[in-house]
Amino acid sequence: MEAVDEFSAKERARFRKLLEVAHSSTFVGEREAALAAATRLAAAHEMTLREAAGMAETAEPAPRPQRRAAGFPSDFGAAMRAAGLNREQRNARVYGRHGVQPPFASDAMQLDAEKRRHEAALADAFQRGLDAEERAAAAKARKFVRRPKRQAFRNRTEFIRVLLAETHMTAREIAATAGVTIYDVFREKLLMRHRPATG
Repeated sequence: MEAVDEFSAKERARFRKLLEVAHSSTFVGEREAALAAATRLAAAHEMTLREAAGMAETAEPAPRPQRRAAGFPSDFGAAMRAAGLNREQRNARVYGRHGVQPPFASDAMQLDAEKRRHEAALADAFQRGLDAEERAAAAKARKFVRRPKRQAFRNRTEFIRVLLAETHMTAREIAATAGVTIYDVFREKLLMRHRPATG
């Protein structure tokens, strides 16, 4: 009898996924199909399903050694930090000598410093009056009160007269449109006989 063929890494991953689907699926047809596919894959290597499932996992390949020098520029200074060649202590002395702030230890410290700088610049701008136009516009907006136009809508009686004169609507339709009673419509119709129409 021949030696049992081992699965390749790709086939092993496929076999494991098929077994997981067969185990975890809630659908009977899906479970059966996954189990049949796993059986076919094992049979292709002349194994039973139990033998294929019991095979030992292949060892992970060892990581490949690096082919480039440790100080290569693409590592963005990682080799210098690992070797302890960072210049933070020397830079701190230089920053202090020239009155420049050293780099921040954390993002939170940098954020706080930027916030304080922004607030100081804003206070300085307010003292110089750079926001005077904005303040004046805001004060004007607070004082302005919108007054409705008086001629925005017609008088109801005038509206009824226009509807009577220019449309062929019934008295009920005019009353419903103008929001008045039918008696108001008839009153205006009778008054229109005695007075000439305005307009």
